[in-house]
Parts: sequence; C-alpha cells; structure tokens
Amino acid sequence: FTILLLYFLYQEGESLATAFRRLLRRRIGDHADAYVNLAVRAARASVNSMLIVALFDGLASGAAYAITGVPHPAVWAAVTGLLTLVPFLGFVAVGALTLQLAMTVTATSPVLVFGLGCSILLFGDKVVRPVVAHGGVRLRFVWVLMGCLGGFEVLGLIGLVIGPVVLTLARELWEQRIRGLALAEASDSRSQQAPIRP
Repeated sequence: FTILLLYFLYQEGESLATAFRRLLRRRIGDHADAYVNLAVRAARASVNSMLIVALFDGLASGAAYAITGVPHPAVWAAVTGLLTLVPFLGFVAVGALTLQLAMTVTATSPVLVFGLGCSILLFGDKVVRPVVAHGGVRLRFVWVLMGCLGGFEVLGLIGLVIGPVVLTLARELWEQRIRGLALAEASDSRSQQAPIRP
C-alpha cells in the first residue's frame, strides 16, 4: 500500500501540490505557504535523518562486529542498519546477536558486542539524528521518537515520516499562538498605561 501510494504521489505530485496550496491559501490565508514549506523541510529532514542514521548504524556496527570477531559481520551489520530505520528496532538486532553469541561457543564476548552495539545505536539516535534533522524538524529527540512511533502505529511505514512532520507543524502553530498572545498582552498593557488626556 505504501509503495502504491508513493507511486501515485510521484505521478500526480505537482498537480496535487498546486491544488493543495490553493486550498490552504483560501482556508488559512497568508501563512499557508510558510506552513507548506515547513512541512516539506520537516519531511526531507525526517527522511534524511532516518537514512543517514541507518547507514551510520549499519557501517559502524559492521566495523565493531568485524573487530570483535562476530561471525558474518556484514550480514549482522545489514540487519542492524535496516532495523534502525524504525527507532529502537536496531536494539532487537543487537539483542538477537548477543543471544546467538551467548548460546554458541565463540571467542567473541557477548557482553562486549552488546555494549558496543548499544553504544553505536545510542550515538546514532542521540547525536547523528538531531544533527541531520536539526534544520528541518527542530524537535527534541523524544518528540521525534513519539512522532515516529505514533505515525508508525497509525499509518505504517509512511507514518515514520509523517509523524514528525505533524508534530513540527503543531509546534509551529503553538509557537505562533504563544507569540500572538504575548503581543496582545503587550498591546493591552501599553493601552492601559497610556495617560488619558482630557
């Protein structure tokens, strides 16, 4: 379903985008283009951060697996990288590898592999993802995680991208509302403090 939806959006994307912008301008007003641009930046940042974190986690864990002597490190690195597309699923790959190493007799320490794998995944989620997504999403990690997991729960794989975009738009609307209230309070206090001339 996701692939068919993406194909349809790719085929009809320009006409849908034009009609959507026109509808938003009519309903929202002057801020419509800013919201659409923010959503596009957030979607690009979300996709880029997911892909770059998956590549980083796959390559770094592959190097760690090879150094520690894990059998078939490239396969485990590919599995870890693919699972890190969904937040926290990479830990399932590290846990499965640790269990396999603990059940077989190898020279590789399962505790060392588990520690290195978890450290790499935490670094990818806590450092690499915010650095890559900073310009577009501008959300803290916990909000990106909630957006990804909530979007995945509601919409499946495409929700991993749409969830953070929705939260980014909600944050922008919230900040605009707070700024509007602050300006209204400031203008009210100025009007009350102005001297009354006879």
